[in-house]
Amino acid sequence: GGFSGPVPDAELLVRWTQNGIFSPRCVMNSWKAGGETNSPWLHEEAIAPIREAIRLRYRLLPYLYTLYRQAAAAAEPWLRPTFFDYPDDPRTFDDCDDFLCGSQLLVASVVDPGVRMRNVYLPLGPACWFAFDTGSRYAAGDTARIDAPLERIPLFCPAGAMVPMTDTTDHSRLTDEPSRALLLFPAPGASTSTFTLYEDDGISLAYRDGQYTEVTFEMTTSADEVHVRATATGPYVLPYSEIRVVTATDDPRPLVLDGRGIGLTP
Repeated sequence: GGFSGPVPDAELLVRWTQNGIFSPRCVMNSWKAGGETNSPWLHEEAIAPIREAIRLRYRLLPYLYTLYRQAAAAAEPWLRPTFFDYPDDPRTFDDCDDFLCGSQLLVASVVDPGVRMRNVYLPLGPACWFAFDTGSRYAAGDTARIDAPLERIPLFCPAGAMVPMTDTTDHSRLTDEPSRALLLFPAPGASTSTFTLYEDDGISLAYRDGQYTEVTFEMTTSADEVHVRATATGPYVLPYSEIRVVTATDDPRPLVLDGRGIGLTP
């Protein structure tokens, strides 16, 4: 809600938090001349949407932890403008508040007061785009008119995206939740895409000695099926034995799963 300056109202605190959960450093703190402190419970009406935003960040930790690894190992920025991934689309160079969180998520934060619908430009490049929460499909290269009530974060995935998450509704265990789900956003036609999930113990420096495991997902789509292969490589013993695979759209094609070193379940 702003480190200094006026105390944020409920709407600003919610929108700021919804944006901040996609930052590498996600911290709510502040200094106010009057001694007030920004907190999720600063405004009672803001508590529920802020709670859901924070829960989403925790559920995304497998994906976000992988982005930390990509940044450290390959200097690939976690937060990046849309032209980073779609440089052939000249409209991605326009001034814009939207950004990519890794390659799999486009975040279209609400940055103006009172806004409950907003226009979102979805770059050319992928076959199409999908809303993360509903699976609704949008054309690439179009500006979509999107519902943005206070409790919703406008969030999109390119066709072919795969987003690893935790797989639980038990919100009492968040930071070290071992379950995994893979959300699929299959391209409508024939395509192939990949994503590699990075796992280590999250505590020690043993990864420096190679104690980590990578799970590479390959999704191949055709007119007849959506085929997902997962291959686990590395000496780190994963805290889970299987990953649940979920098609996050209304794609009618059957799902064919092939796990190598890791189980895949629908």
